[in-house]
Amino acid sequence: MADLRFIDDAGHLCVIRLAREPVLIGRTNTCQIMFVDDMISREHARFEADAEGRCRVRDLGSRNKTYVNGQQVTEMILSHGDVVRVGGHVVEFLSEGSPRERLNLDFLTPDRSEPPGSEWVKVKAPVTLALEQVAKLASCGSFLGATARIEEIAEVALGRLLLDLQADRGFIARRGDKKGEILPIAHRGLTIQPGGSRMPVSQTFVSTAVLQSVAGRYPREASQIDSKSGYAATGMIAPLLHRHDIIGVLYVDRPVASQPFSAMALQHITAAGAAVGGIMAESTKRLSDTIVPAEAAWQSAVRRIQSGATTAPQAPPPFAAACKLRKGSLRCGDLYDVIALGDGKCVLTVLDAGGSGVSGLAQAMAIRAGIRCALSVRGDAMDLSPVLDALNRGLAGQPTRQLVTAVVVGVDLSAGRVAYINAGGLPPLLLMGAGRLITLDQPSLVLGVDGEYAYEVNSVDLPADFRIVCHTDGLVDAANATGEAFGEPRLHELLLDRDAFQEPGAIIERILSAIHTHAGGHAPDDDGTVLVLGKG
Repeated sequence: MADLRFIDDAGHLCVIRLAREPVLIGRTNTCQIMFVDDMISREHARFEADAEGRCRVRDLGSRNKTYVNGQQVTEMILSHGDVVRVGGHVVEFLSEGSPRERLNLDFLTPDRSEPPGSEWVKVKAPVTLALEQVAKLASCGSFLGATARIEEIAEVALGRLLLDLQADRGFIARRGDKKGEILPIAHRGLTIQPGGSRMPVSQTFVSTAVLQSVAGRYPREASQIDSKSGYAATGMIAPLLHRHDIIGVLYVDRPVASQPFSAMALQHITAAGAAVGGIMAESTKRLSDTIVPAEAAWQSAVRRIQSGATTAPQAPPPFAAACKLRKGSLRCGDLYDVIALGDGKCVLTVLDAGGSGVSGLAQAMAIRAGIRCALSVRGDAMDLSPVLDALNRGLAGQPTRQLVTAVVVGVDLSAGRVAYINAGGLPPLLLMGAGRLITLDQPSLVLGVDGEYAYEVNSVDLPADFRIVCHTDGLVDAANATGEAFGEPRLHELLLDRDAFQEPGAIIERILSAIHTHAGGHAPDDDGTVLVLGKG
């Protein structure tokens, strides 16, 4: 079964179920989908299902042709999300139960050129909408459940906006971690049909919206439309916003058109970016609020096990150590250890089970115990590779395992060196004095993934006085109300301050105070641990 969605001449959203009987689209009242449009023939096109259950659209010899996703067709088998254009109207084809094909970024131009001859119209000022436009935007996600995922919200919102704006193609993407990066989560009309082709989308157009947080349309005038440019005839883009922060982009276009999108359409998509971004952000919050009570009892039990397995760090003289755990509301599983080996030697271990289950925490506890046991026998803080190799082989042979990141740092004062292995965690930081910070970056595979993997230890010289800072990702992932993470750059900048070279406990309080200020009281999702060892 499949549905045909469209907006009728009165501006109402309509849905027709496509069954065995064909569905005609045209200007006469005998058509199941009728539009009053001089660009549409009396009987313009027909939708019909074949014996195999596939749906096809067939142009009936119309004067102004039929287009699917902006490409002229005579007859075509439709896929979920295809947009059929007749005259100035579009009909969206939705196939029941069809899996959505993921969209990669090959629809963007490989270079950063703009559509030739297109004069941009950019908007960053407040928008003014008619009441009917406000009502349309309010309906974008209102009928979704309280726990709808952002992908579901994006799918529904994009489909509605394509019909509202009479656009042929489009996508909604969230912002990635890298500068200017986008990750599509919903799309219409941008997948390539067998034997077909696809007009590219300008990278410059998309990048400008992401980096400058502006909405835009091209071209300004109909005279600037160039059907041979290789780009869609006319397009619009707007940032997805949540509390003035850009969290993604919304894009629509028409590969074939005689008129550009109007100024009113640009106002509409600009407001839609804010509305859809807000719905997506609010839905994520509702989902968390729904899940948390159901998992509260289970999480409490895991937290009690974690607390029972945690003790204050005991560093042998002449070292001093301090540790602090910032508890997460949704996930827990951080563990740490300070192992005294005598003669000015000790080893730090920081583990992150990365979840809220007993299994992950149990394996983290086993790893910690294994490291402690092996080092008590070997007594060498510099030769850490055999210890992790043995643990890795044992974990890889288990029928079930959890991903547990491990950072192990050995200090030997007689050798004047620090050795380290980072199995999937964040790199330790070495403060060598006021304003002197070194990142001990040595990424290795997480324990238990490949039993044949050989861990290599790195080492650097130590000054007479130093501080070693180890932490889990929950610490730097701590976010404020807008979703912005504290981040490693802020942590590094904080430690580079000349006043930051203090006792381990004071360093931890300095870090946690900065994170608390950044988060503004927003509770962290995941555990964040910081362990500091110092001398002098």
